Amino acid sequence: MRNKASTPRVLRALAGEAVEVRATPYGSVGTILESDSTEVVWVCKEDEDIDPDWFSQRHTDVLCVVTGQLRVEFQAEPSTLLTLQRGDVLVLPPRTACRAHRWPRDSKQAVVFLAVTARATAARQEPPDRYVEDESTDRPTGSH
Repeated sequence: MRNKASTPRVLRALAGEAVEVRATPYGSVGTILESDSTEVVWVCKEDEDIDPDWFSQRHTDVLCVVTGQLRVEFQAEPSTLLTLQRGDVLVLPPRTACRAHRWPRDSKQAVVFLAVTARATAARQEPPDRYVEDESTDRPTGSH
């Protein structure tokens, strides 16, 4: 699914609003934006089981905790455990295998976090309108 937003739109993530919501055995995922260049989702984890599999993205992934606490484990460094709190941001380099769950496990509060992934696009990005390509030098020219 690709979103083509023509007007600003408000989605209340903490109320479970999204363009599309899917439930998994390990939490709910709401798609906020999916385009060729960007994916933004909210993830809500309550009292589900911890996913036994590792998750990784081909591109950099940014997680921001909105409410609750999120425990993150890393496959490459099993002894490294991060506990993220509301407002914490985690930048995951490409192909960083991890898994995340609500913390503490016996908490009654769900954890909700945003995950933003910027995807590399195959098409070359056009320069800003104020620039004109100078094909002889392959550099943008123009005034600011």
